[in-house]
Amino acid sequence: VSARTSLAAVDEAREKGMKVGLLRLITVWPFPEDRIRELSARVKGFLTVEINLGQIHLEVERCAGGRAPAFLVGHPGGTIITPEQVVGTLRELFF
Repeated sequence: VSARTSLAAVDEAREKGMKVGLLRLITVWPFPEDRIRELSARVKGFLTVEINLGQIHLEVERCAGGRAPAFLVGHPGGTIITPEQVVGTLRELFF
């Protein structure tokens, strides 16, 4: 669910002129530590979208190692996170 929301948010953000990307995890193991380390040297930051308390976010933050900040749009469930919420958070944090 959050991958579709994230993809829609990336499309919407790009239409608004924001330079954003998406790293979609198919599985959580093996975790893409090397890719996140590589990206952390080139990006303004990471925004993790999760319908939980941020378990993946903590791993992204750990792998980024302080080279790029990591933020979370998440909650423990009950409602769906909308693309508009994600784009709003992107705008507040990075643009």
